[in-house]
Amino acid sequence: METAHINWYGPYSLQHFFTKEISTNYGVYAIYRIYGNKQTLLYIGKTTRSFWQRISEHDKKWFCNIKGRIIIRVGVLVNSEGGRFSAKRLSDVESLLVLWHHPCENTSCTRYYSGRMALEVVSHGRRGLIDREVSTEKLIWA
Repeated sequence: METAHINWYGPYSLQHFFTKEISTNYGVYAIYRIYGNKQTLLYIGKTTRSFWQRISEHDKKWFCNIKGRIIIRVGVLVNSEGGRFSAKRLSDVESLLVLWHHPCENTSCTRYYSGRMALEVVSHGRRGLIDREVSTEKLIWA
C-alpha cells in the first residue's frame, strides 16, 4: 500500500486567499460553502501550478451562484525524500478524494477510480470535512 500524506491549511476566505503565501504552493484544494452554521464541501481539485493560478481560473459564475460564503483549504503533499510529486500521483490523490467525498460541484472522478490500486491518503492539519484517512482498500467496488 502506497501512502500519500497531505498537510492541509486554511480555511481562507475567497477574498483574502490570494494574499496568503500558501497560495503560491501547489497540490490539492477544497472549496467549501458556509451558510448559516453549516459547512458544505463543494469541490476538490488539484494543480501542479500555484493554487492562486488554478483557483483564479475557476468560473466565477458558479461562485456567485452559491448562497453563503466561499472558503478554501489547500493541501500540500508531503514527500519524505524532499522531492516533487509526479502529476500522476497528484491525480490519483485527487481522484480518490473526489470519489470518496462526492463534492457536489465535481463532474470528473465521481463514479470510478482509475488510479493506483493500493493507495491510502492521510490528511493532517486543517482538513475541514476531508476524512483523515481514505484508501482504495476501503472503497466499495461495484
